[in-house]
Amino acid sequence: MHRIFTVALLWMALAAPALTFAASNDAGRYVHKQGTKTLKELLQAELESAKKASPAGLILMFTSDWCSPCKAIKEFVHSSAVVRKSLAKGQLLFIDVDEWRGPAQTLIAGVDASKLPTLVRVDAAWKVLQTCYGSELGLLHEDAVAHNFGRLLQGLPIEKAFYEGKSELEREFMVKQGEAQTAKNKGMPTLEWQGKGTPDNRAGKLVIRNHDGPRRWFLVPARLDAALEERPSVRTLWKVRWTEHVRADFIRLVGKPEFYAIPVAGYGFVELDGMALPGKSKDGKLAVWELDYLKLDGVEQQFQMKLPYELKIARFDQTSVLGQGEQPKLEFRVRAKHVATVK
Repeated sequence: MHRIFTVALLWMALAAPALTFAASNDAGRYVHKQGTKTLKELLQAELESAKKASPAGLILMFTSDWCSPCKAIKEFVHSSAVVRKSLAKGQLLFIDVDEWRGPAQTLIAGVDASKLPTLVRVDAAWKVLQTCYGSELGLLHEDAVAHNFGRLLQGLPIEKAFYEGKSELEREFMVKQGEAQTAKNKGMPTLEWQGKGTPDNRAGKLVIRNHDGPRRWFLVPARLDAALEERPSVRTLWKVRWTEHVRADFIRLVGKPEFYAIPVAGYGFVELDGMALPGKSKDGKLAVWELDYLKLDGVEQQFQMKLPYELKIARFDQTSVLGQGEQPKLEFRVRAKHVATVK
């Protein structure tokens, strides 16, 4: 039980607000869709390239933008010189199972890509040389991750992390990672608004960051001239999804005032572009409320299990309705109120 608890805390601590990997990052990069090419065709080219660059090896990592241990591994690859050195003679390719839904799950016979993160070392003939789950790499320390990446590239089974079974050492590493996460978030605003247009036709980009480990609901007004209220009158609720992402769900509440309830992952963020905010704010500010809980008709609203930790929506108005309710009883408790300047 201690082991499970420790790793769970680690995954939350390593979830950074914004990770980006350039296409030229040889330590680890995504295989994105390119025209009509299949996933197998794109990876075949990578395998041929790896074969020519012998003794380089190729590791495939099935991942997603909602998988916490996946994010922890990417953070090591992105920021740890030790881990990057261990991958210097090989290549780590990320395959997003949502982007490649279907092809990813059937890519390699005998490999269950639904269990994330799954790492597979394959040769040029698509023979599986070694597999493991990402949580087995040793995610409490860069040396353990680097060691096991090296073994994977050699087609060898991974080994237990050097700190396993040493509770004091595990706690020490966990505390250090938590401190590093806090330092990384320092100075990053919870709320940002980049406006466009005129007060009569205002649109822009809203960014909401969650600086805490647990997932949170954030209430956002639909108009600048109708601020949030402690006891709003809600006529209708819509459970909605942005069509750009299969897991981008939120709640729209219509009444006095109209507002949105948007979930944000622990140590994650949402970036909503093309968001219309009509009307004129009395004080030139946009106020967004962070909640401890949100209840509808007495039922606390649960977060979807696979909530993206980095959600970027380019077209805020492109949505589909998942469900509807009339005159719901709304209850919530405000944890914090965040304010951004509206220009």
